Amino acid sequence: MKSPIALQRSPAMPFTPVPQAVRAGDYVFTSSIYPIDAAGHAIVVDEPLGEAGPSLIAVQTRHCIETLARILKEQGSSLDRVLKVEVHLADAADFYEFKLVWREYFPKDPPARTSIEVGDTFPFRGARLNLDAVALTGDSRVERQVLRDPGGPDPLPAEGASWAVRAGNLVFCSGFAAIDFATGLAAGKKPGFPNYGNDAVSQAQYFFDALNRVLGQAGTSLEHALEAYLYEPDLKTFYDVDSTWAHYMPVPPGRASMGVKGLIVPGACFITSLTVLVPDKDHVKEESREGIAYHPVKLRKVNYTPTLKAGPWLYIAGKTAGNMESVVAAPPGLPHHFSDIEIQTRHVLEYLTKQIEANGSDWLHCHHVRVWLTHPRRDYRGFLRVWHEYFPDPASAPVLAYVPATATMYPGPLIEIDPTCVLKK
Repeated sequence: MKSPIALQRSPAMPFTPVPQAVRAGDYVFTSSIYPIDAAGHAIVVDEPLGEAGPSLIAVQTRHCIETLARILKEQGSSLDRVLKVEVHLADAADFYEFKLVWREYFPKDPPARTSIEVGDTFPFRGARLNLDAVALTGDSRVERQVLRDPGGPDPLPAEGASWAVRAGNLVFCSGFAAIDFATGLAAGKKPGFPNYGNDAVSQAQYFFDALNRVLGQAGTSLEHALEAYLYEPDLKTFYDVDSTWAHYMPVPPGRASMGVKGLIVPGACFITSLTVLVPDKDHVKEESREGIAYHPVKLRKVNYTPTLKAGPWLYIAGKTAGNMESVVAAPPGLPHHFSDIEIQTRHVLEYLTKQIEANGSDWLHCHHVRVWLTHPRRDYRGFLRVWHEYFPDPASAPVLAYVPATATMYPGPLIEIDPTCVLKK
């Protein structure tokens, strides 16, 4: 195995207790970037210009990407080294004007991208999006390789994003719906035959087959997937997607599965955002069962792996405040005396601490955490109070990528937390 990876953290983000970015080896990971000014207020348009001026989403998108460029420059990197961006929009109808600005900054060989609709639920009132990114460091000698589908349509005209981007032993994949990138959905039940087939299964097969063709260009496949975020507007499709998932990923990646307000493509049952390993002698996908109280495949036949190692990297699946049978919460008779979100956040972080340490790492060696809240406006403050307990100094914290959600996979959990770390040795 390669030598341990050192982490370097940048100064804290404005109004959030986390570093703007963390460098881990050849990669730079950013916290969520919001369209806010120095006072923490959402960027607005010049109202007197009215319809003659740019749209609010265009102005805010430009501000976020310019902020990303500044953060990367401070790390010695640049926009042309971005590998993937996760984008969360208040309204799917804003996607087209978001894309127009995106194309200005990424006109050629753009990064991979996942885009979802989360509603008007950001912690900064008036914000229409947030985004976070991973990029190559400026001094890295690793090649940035855009991967395309040799047997399918090009996503660039419709999406403005690449299917996937490889950098070293990692491939960062776009979370596309099962579309033909020209007219809409390319998989599902045939019109006039409502009882033949299954939309979610057909879409999953279409997407996974296409992604395997893309990954084949880098000498890998979905069997080597390490990390996944699964988003569905209707969680009733989860079982169909998850069952299909198992055929492509027999040792499944770590995963967080969330309900969201919507997707960018009407009728899409799901999208998934994946990171996949290109294996070699120093980087092999290995499952660990150290530090876990239960295994989801054994307990509920749900296809994700709690802990995966690949060389110096440690991937931990998303964790909620429960054990797939019960949920940690305040006493039901005292609903106003205690805070469920604080109780659940503390429970999840305590569990993850044991899991991470049992697998040869700790929070100081954690570079990236993604957090989902199912009641974003109500619970954000409570979540931050507990986060401050664990990470009072942003200089010792991982980056924090935050996503408003609508539900976890069963009723009760209010938060899911998904960390990625490096091993200490």
